[in-house]
Amino acid sequence: MTNDLLNKPAETSAELHHLIRDRWSPRIFDSSYLLSDGEAKSLGEAFRWSPSSSNHQNWHVVILRSGTDLFREVSESGLKGYNQAWAPQGSAYAVLLADAKFDGEPRSQAATHFDVGLAASQLVTQTEAMGLKAHYMGGINHDIVSGIVGAKDREIICVIAIGKQGIIDNQSPELVQREVATRTRRDPSEIYSIDSKIA
Repeated sequence: MTNDLLNKPAETSAELHHLIRDRWSPRIFDSSYLLSDGEAKSLGEAFRWSPSSSNHQNWHVVILRSGTDLFREVSESGLKGYNQAWAPQGSAYAVLLADAKFDGEPRSQAATHFDVGLAASQLVTQTEAMGLKAHYMGGINHDIVSGIVGAKDREIICVIAIGKQGIIDNQSPELVQREVATRTRRDPSEIYSIDSKIA
């Protein structure tokens, strides 16, 4: 093995910006890397300035840094399955939440979740621009994470592990196998159409 970082650029059929092409979701992080105040705020600002339907901004992100009690609580009881094995090595969790109401009135789940998805993508793009990596996690205990962050009437959407990518040396065989697996996507014809109906 090598001390070099693993690079897994997407094999695309058209030119992409490197922040999109080179984005992937590692599970091996450098546990010694601490997210600075400035970095945490930059992630929060990227989330804040994402597109928003009618500018309702029906979302919130809680950034929890390693070494804090809240990060530890999420690590110990908020994660499910294999996420428990690798995610605590990251530098932070971004807990994404959606507001169920706007000005006291219910808002459609589709619109709210769409906005949170846009904000999540923008946060991850900022993460990449800062030389860090992110990994979306749906395998979480939603009710437990909700209680940890004080979500109240907000809905937990997902948790994103964020940190500096680590090297694969001295990692478990299972983790290395997942890390080096080839990135795949369905054929372009199954994903998008240009100037034609869906086939």
